[in-house]
Amino acid sequence: MGKIIKFVAIVALAVVAMVAFSYLAPALFSAFGGTGALAAAGTSFTAIAAKVAAGMIVGLGMSLASRMIMGKPKSFGSALSFNITTDPTAPRKIVFGRTAAGADERFHEKVKRDSWDYLTELVASNPKSGFWGQQPKMTILRKGDYLHRIIALASHRVHNISRVYLEDELSYLNGSTTGKYDDKGGLVIGAIEEGDTENAEKFGSGDFWKDTASFTGCAYLKMIFRLSTDNYPDGLPTRITTIVDGCPVYDPRLDSTVGGVGSHRANNQDTWSFISGSEDIGRNPALILLTYLIGWRINGRLAWGMGVPVDRIDLGNFMTYANMCEEPVTTNAGTTVNRYLCDCLLSTADTHETNINIISASMGTAKLVDTAGMYQLIGGYDDLDGPTITFTRDDLLGQYDYTPDNLSLKDTFNIARGRFPDPQNLYQLNDWGQIEIAPLEDNIPRPASFDFAAVTRYEQAQRIAKQNLVRNKYTATFSSVFGPKAFAVQVGSLVRMVVPELGWVSNGKLFRVISQSETIDLAFSMTLQEEAAQIYAWDDDETKDLPPVVKVPAYDPYENIGVEGLTASTRTITNSNGAQVSQIDVSWIAPDAGVQAIQIEVREQNGDIWQTATDRFSHEAEIFSFSAIAGGVNHVIRARFLMFSGLWGSWTETQVDSARDSYASAVVGYLTNEYVSFPSDAAGNVT
Repeated sequence: MGKIIKFVAIVALAVVAMVAFSYLAPALFSAFGGTGALAAAGTSFTAIAAKVAAGMIVGLGMSLASRMIMGKPKSFGSALSFNITTDPTAPRKIVFGRTAAGADERFHEKVKRDSWDYLTELVASNPKSGFWGQQPKMTILRKGDYLHRIIALASHRVHNISRVYLEDELSYLNGSTTGKYDDKGGLVIGAIEEGDTENAEKFGSGDFWKDTASFTGCAYLKMIFRLSTDNYPDGLPTRITTIVDGCPVYDPRLDSTVGGVGSHRANNQDTWSFISGSEDIGRNPALILLTYLIGWRINGRLAWGMGVPVDRIDLGNFMTYANMCEEPVTTNAGTTVNRYLCDCLLSTADTHETNINIISASMGTAKLVDTAGMYQLIGGYDDLDGPTITFTRDDLLGQYDYTPDNLSLKDTFNIARGRFPDPQNLYQLNDWGQIEIAPLEDNIPRPASFDFAAVTRYEQAQRIAKQNLVRNKYTATFSSVFGPKAFAVQVGSLVRMVVPELGWVSNGKLFRVISQSETIDLAFSMTLQEEAAQIYAWDDDETKDLPPVVKVPAYDPYENIGVEGLTASTRTITNSNGAQVSQIDVSWIAPDAGVQAIQIEVREQNGDIWQTATDRFSHEAEIFSFSAIAGGVNHVIRARFLMFSGLWGSWTETQVDSARDSYASAVVGYLTNEYVSFPSDAAGNVT
C-alpha cells in the first residue's frame, strides 16, 4: 500500500521554514523566470508559497516519497469462491458492480415442522420481510425436517439481488423462488438488500435467530431447505451463486458542494447510488475506487475501505477518470459499451493494496498514486496532447541516469493470457484468450499472466492486455535531481526532456513523472518514464487488431537496406580526340539514414567477370557515371549500400544497352559459306 508519511514536526522547524521562505522567494521566482513564467505554468504566488513552506517543513524532517500503488494484476484476492462456507470468523465481503456475491453461512438450524402458519403470519404482517410476496409458496410446505440458513452476501447495502443459482440451477429470480428445488415445497429463498430493524424477524425456531437479529447494514439471504431425498436426491447443493447489483457509490459529479450537480454527499452514504439516469455508475471503476478510499460505515463505524478523508482525495481528478470510464467503445458487434467497467468481489482479509490493484486493473494502465497524502489517478488513457513542461540540461542539478530499456529480457514478454470471472460460466474463472506480438530478440516465447478479477467481459480483458503488452515495450526511465522549475510538476505530469547528447532536441522526448521527492534546498529528485500514444491506441475500439510489431527498434546492427529506384541510362560523349565514347549513368534513391556509401559493379551480359565501377561512392549523390565496357553492348549493373554498421547490404541489379560509339564495329559477322544467299533490293543491298 502506498504509505502515508508520518512525522513529528517540531514547532521551531515550522517557524524556521516560514521565515526562510522570505529570503528564498526572490531566488525561486528568478529561477522560474519571474511572475510571467509562473503565470504561464498556471502557478500562483500563493500556491508556490504554500508549497515551498510545506516542502521545507517536510524536508527538514524527512524526504517525501511518492509511490505507485497499482501494478500488473497478480491475483484474484481471497474472495472469489462461491462454495458455501461455515466459518464464524469469515472476513467481510465487498461487492462492486454486477457480479456474484459472497457465500458465507452465518447461521444454520435444523427444525422439525408440523405447520408453517407462524411464518405465513410473520410475513403477512411485515412488508419488509425477505419472504414478502412468497406467502403462496409457504402454504404448500409440508411437515418434515427443514434446514434454515442465513447466507451473508455483502457487508453493505446492495442495489438489487436479482438471481440465485444452486449449483447451476436457477433457484431465485427477481423476488421469487423458482426452479426444480421449488417443486414439492423443497426450497424457499428470501433476499434482504440491507438488514435493519424493519426487516428483522425470527428465523428457524426463533430461539437463536430472534426477531431482534437485524444483521444491520449487511445484505443476506434467508434459505429454507426441506431435508428430503425427493427434493435433493444427491444431497444439498454446496455451491451458491447470487447475482447482485452491488454497493452504491459516491459520485462527485452528482455532488453540488464539490462542483457537481446533485444531492450526493461524501459524508452521507444514504445519498450514494448504483444508478444515475441510464448509467450504472455502480460499475464505474473510478467511482468504485473512490468509494473504497472513503470507505463504508455501519452504525457510524468504518466497516471496510480505507477511511481516507475526502479533503485528501483529488475529487476533480476522479471526476475526469469517471467520465473517461464512461466513454463509448465500439465492439466487434458494432454496438458500444463503456470503456471500462468494474465488477468484483473483494474481501477484508486482503490488504488494501490487493483490493486497490484489483479495481485499478480494470482501468487499463491507470495507476493510483499517493502524493504527499493526496490520492489521485494517473495514466490509463491518452492525455498526451495535454499540457507539458519542458526541461533542458540546464534544469538538472548534476548528472542524470537514463536507462533506454528498464527491463531485463526475462521481464519482457510477447504473449499475454489470463483468466476472468465469466458471467456465462456463473462467474467461475475462464480464459479470456491470448494476445501475441512479434517474438523477442532470442526467439523464446515469454508469456505473462494477466488475471482480471474485476473484468467480466473478455473483450475488455483483451483490450487491457494489449495496453499492458505495449506498455511493456516502453520502459525507458530518466532520473535526476531537478531544480526549482520542478515545482510546476507532480507525479502524473507530462514533461519533455531536451538533452541534445541523447538526441532529444527541438520538442524533446515525452515522459511522465512517476516519482518525485522534495528536499530542503528546493531540489527535486524525480524519475520519469517514457510515454507514447501507441500505448493507448487500442483502449477505445475493440475492432482494432494489435500489430505484430508495436515498437520499431532504435538501432539494428544487422539492418539491411536495399538499393531502391536503381536505373541505368546511356549516352555518348566526345573525347579529346573527337571520337564518340559510350557512357552509362546509374541513378538510385538515397535512404534517409543507416548508410555510409554505395558500391557499383558492371559486366557484359554474356560475361562472368564483374568490374568495379566504384567501390565507395557517396550514396547521397544519387547518380554515378562511368564509361561503358564497349559501345552497343548489353551491360548488367548491380549496386549495394555499405551499412552504418560496416556490413554490406544485398545487391540490386538493372540492365542497359550501351550507346554505339566511334569504336563500335560495323562488322556484324563473316560469311563463310559461298552458297548462302540473302534477299536484296534492285541495287544489290541486302534487305
